Amino acid sequence: AIDAGLASHGAKSLLPLGEGDARDDFDGQFQSWYAPVWGTLAEVFGVSLAEASEKADAYAIEVVSEREVSPFVDSLGAHTMAVTTNRELHTKTGAAPSPRSTRHIEVALPSGVTYRAGDHLGVIPRNSATLVRRVCARFDLQPEARVVLRAPGGRRGHLPVDQPTQLYRLLADYVELQEVASRKQIQTMAAHTRCPHTGPKLKALSGDDEAAHTAYRQEVFNKRRSVLDLLEEHRACELPLNVYLEMLPALRPRYYSISSSPLQLPDACAISVAIVDEPHRAGSGQYQGVCSNYLRPQRKGDVVFAFVKDTKSAFRLPANPAVPVIMVGPGTGLAPFRGFLQERAALKAQGKAVGAAELFFGCRRPDQDFIYADELKAFERQGLTRLHLAFSRADGQPKRYVQDLIAAERDALWALLEKGAAIYVCGDASKMAPAVRQAFIDIYVAKGGLTPAAATARVEALGTEGRYLADVWATG
Repeated sequence: AIDAGLASHGAKSLLPLGEGDARDDFDGQFQSWYAPVWGTLAEVFGVSLAEASEKADAYAIEVVSEREVSPFVDSLGAHTMAVTTNRELHTKTGAAPSPRSTRHIEVALPSGVTYRAGDHLGVIPRNSATLVRRVCARFDLQPEARVVLRAPGGRRGHLPVDQPTQLYRLLADYVELQEVASRKQIQTMAAHTRCPHTGPKLKALSGDDEAAHTAYRQEVFNKRRSVLDLLEEHRACELPLNVYLEMLPALRPRYYSISSSPLQLPDACAISVAIVDEPHRAGSGQYQGVCSNYLRPQRKGDVVFAFVKDTKSAFRLPANPAVPVIMVGPGTGLAPFRGFLQERAALKAQGKAVGAAELFFGCRRPDQDFIYADELKAFERQGLTRLHLAFSRADGQPKRYVQDLIAAERDALWALLEKGAAIYVCGDASKMAPAVRQAFIDIYVAKGGLTPAAATARVEALGTEGRYLADVWATG
């Protein structure tokens, strides 16, 4: 829309519009677009490009023995929040215990911190001790060593400078250690490799030709191999620690949909955390999600740094509680709808009229990962929602997904849509969300008598009207 608007006002495009897919090789897509930028600008503005001087390192590093200064939690507005509840939501007993895990976690909110149903909780994680020790072992350093980073020329980044910091804390609290290695990072590794065997291997993964792109996708991107993974494989690479630290992005907060309502839980909030712990795609060891595995062992009374994030989106219950709602949330996509139903339960208890609600939830098996099952069934008994369940791997049953149930309930859903119902979709953006959207388009074709094109336009209009709302994320 911005590109089209600029063009309509006479703006001249110097380069084609660039787009990237966050679930795919986003860095590679960006680099392909970015390659001609400087040459194009130089030509347009009639300037010559000087030969690039040798890049100075952003940090110098020295090992010291002074006392460590505590790290500073920066401008995210994070607070210390005490964990009050941490319990497993998957069934771990019986004939077929769940091999996976989802945790229900509640944290106490500090004075003055509030939230609304539909908000997110941002959690500042820590890298695991296992990851940190791997880095220290690769660089032949002790985790307990204290270091001081110096930034020549007064440069400032995301790392603490000019203060003694324990190496363990530096690696645990400040940098991403598991991000997929980018081509530029691999090029930096190659530049610090004199070995006649290792250097060409790294260059073959980071070149600009089609063979290098294919090799990078197969050997790095698809296998989610980090710079650390590659450093461990290519021991001849002589990458210094200060350059390694400069290459790494800042450790980011992770965001979780809040799964409670302040009308029922005013002094705390809940999140539903799917634990990522599965065999590494590279073929050795386990890949563990940074934040989910940071949260998994937290006990009652433990403290985490977190903050409530108002996404500024319209993903909220309608201001009028009598408006019907249709909620679609498989897996942990259920989280905000647990908060929505708690909210409507509280409003109903206050004597307010609440509209009809339809909740579509999907998981693998009813005896393993049907999270919040007792609560959802209780909401249904209270008349707060109708519950529609899709199980994709239940014994003796065909695979069913939420979009299948939506198609089966088209008559009831059409009646609610005619009454102004709002649709909410939460979860996987790659497969579930498009399939659900298509299911609603099909309802407008079957029940509204619209052509597929007109039905698509109508569903798009629902979004503009604030009646089709999605909180989705890329998975995989």
